[in-house]
Amino acid sequence: MDAKINEIISQLNVSVVRKEKMDADGHYIAAINTIVLDSSLSERKEKVTLLHELGHAAKHMKNYELYNLTFSLRSKMEQEAEEFMIEQMIETRLYDPDFSPEAFNSINFLESYDLDFKYEPIVKQFMVQHIDDEQKGHLFF
Repeated sequence: MDAKINEIISQLNVSVVRKEKMDADGHYIAAINTIVLDSSLSERKEKVTLLHELGHAAKHMKNYELYNLTFSLRSKMEQEAEEFMIEQMIETRLYDPDFSPEAFNSINFLESYDLDFKYEPIVKQFMVQHIDDEQKGHLFF
């Protein structure tokens, strides 16, 4: 996944910095196109947080001023960033040569990344979408 993350960082031209004692695991600062991560995160938590913040960069870079405008806009943007992160992690799994779609379990997936179970429908939707694409010849292993 590191290569995929580095590719996204490069495409978005985002800077990533680490800082001690933050109030959250990470923040995306659109004005300077920078992601700030808490330096005490485990490697796994850092990847999840970084993908979430990259979701903000990918989807909200141009309209980030809306984030603090209303609670509903903030919630929508957080949901979009979570969906981006989940999709990237699923794509990584799909390209793993040891991955078996038949053995995939959405709850186990969410537990393995310490994600809320409310995202199970999203995980299932992405898996179905990607498996359908594979069967149509859109994914190549």
